[in-house]
Amino acid sequence: MTRRVLAAVLATAPLALLLAAAPRVSAVSFVDKQVQAGGLLIQNYIDRYGQARQFVYPPRAMVKKGGGLPNAKLIWPANPWTGKVMGPGTTRGTYTYALGADGRTYKLTMHLSKGNHVLRGGAPQWFKAERDTASRHTALLLQRYLESYRLQRGSYPESLDATGFPDPPYVWPTNPWTGGGVAQGSGLGGLSYKRVGDADYTLRVRLTTGWSTPALKALL
Repeated sequence: MTRRVLAAVLATAPLALLLAAAPRVSAVSFVDKQVQAGGLLIQNYIDRYGQARQFVYPPRAMVKKGGGLPNAKLIWPANPWTGKVMGPGTTRGTYTYALGADGRTYKLTMHLSKGNHVLRGGAPQWFKAERDTASRHTALLLQRYLESYRLQRGSYPESLDATGFPDPPYVWPTNPWTGGGVAQGSGLGGLSYKRVGDADYTLRVRLTTGWSTPALKALL
């Protein structure tokens, strides 16, 4: 063996050892890529539904062919492993759709021949910030209502709802998350109001980060 050949062997030996020791990553098969593509199409239908409803996503019963998702009648993916319509399940070529507790997030799991491909969705950050700001403004408006109430009646109300402010007429604010009148409750945009004697109270509103802090209190 000549010196030149020996040098070439020694130079390539470390690379060969590294390649031998490196873990082998199995490429996604063409059929599994079709499953992933089908998932993207279904996700598009889910996202379009949510965008039209202030990012409240469809219930599980709707996420299938004929389930009522807008535009889903135009085309629905097929399971490339069976040739039939792609539907919910746990075997390859099927999917599992899970909706978050508040209906504003989801997880779509596409089952491949080996492993899963997960797609997720939820309300964007700008939307959450916008709704949180609107909720804070609602709490500030209600604080003014409470002060006006005390000036007229000498104390703050036992509860905070539209029926307690009939005269003079007040424009009752809406919950920016639901579109209905704001009310006490633990859901997003909901209120937590507690009267503290006749001369004080605490008022909070539910944000995406939890209850607003500090609590609003009596101004008078």
